[in-house]
Amino acid sequence: MKKKALYALTCALILTSCNDYSIENNENPVEKQSPIQFFVQMEKETLSFPTTKSMPENTIGEPTSVSGESGEDADLNELCKTLEYVVFKEENNNSVLIKHRQYIYDESSLDVDFGIVYDTLPEGNYTFYFLAHNSNTATLSGSIFSFDSISDSFYKSIPLEIAVAETINEDVTLQRIVSRIEFMATDPITTELKQFDMEIEGTFNQLDITTGYGIQSSSSEFFSYLFKEEEIGKTNHIHGFYTFVPESEDLIATRLSAIDQNNEIIRTRMIDNILPQKNKIIRYKGRLYSRSESDNTFQISIYNNGEWEETTE
Repeated sequence: MKKKALYALTCALILTSCNDYSIENNENPVEKQSPIQFFVQMEKETLSFPTTKSMPENTIGEPTSVSGESGEDADLNELCKTLEYVVFKEENNNSVLIKHRQYIYDESSLDVDFGIVYDTLPEGNYTFYFLAHNSNTATLSGSIFSFDSISDSFYKSIPLEIAVAETINEDVTLQRIVSRIEFMATDPITTELKQFDMEIEGTFNQLDITTGYGIQSSSSEFFSYLFKEEEIGKTNHIHGFYTFVPESEDLIATRLSAIDQNNEIIRTRMIDNILPQKNKIIRYKGRLYSRSESDNTFQISIYNNGEWEETTE
């Protein structure tokens, strides 16, 4: 990512900021404040994974790093429109939330400042958290983020000790912290079909910002997709959702239902024991829409050999 040095210098002088939402605990004005500047960028490497594998015969291998072709990091606004900046300070052996700012990218303006965070803080031990996402609504309670819906999300935490009158300039490289679960239909979309429903049990729809891990929901989530006329005859249609990744091996279960024009169920499939994995698209492939006397087993694969986007990890 280009650091936009000229813009950064100008913005630092006039102390401009693009935050739409901010919660901050007032520091003691008598204390000397240290200027801080973070340049937030995306990881320029991609991950390569093993070729397609079936379940349950084989396990999913570990990733290996592969350099990106562009040689330059992606700009933050290419993948995310909202940046959360959260600061915790060590006080009396406790980590205390002292600051939360939310920056939203404005496409209608030349928002050259998006991805550059300016701050001033007194001396002390801090941990800075950065979360970039595309959700419309994100709220922070304590250390837990809640969202209206889970979107592609990137994260980084940085512990720093700030001395008196010290100037801090840090590069922050974000990494993807979500998994995408997908279901690909090998049978075609027909005129008989009206909609496709997904009922998800055990999805991880909250995030603990201090760990980067998801928190499992006790209730089900429901997604419904209405087919379009221009999609009739199409095969390999994909339905999917994002989820944060658990710290332990907690699993997700999904009920898939194809509904006809009379609101009757054509086909139902249950997929249990789904384990989301960070920065991986877990894809299940099989018949989803058509009636059949016999059934086939779902196959699980790692999409595109594990590469999610060319410009991200």
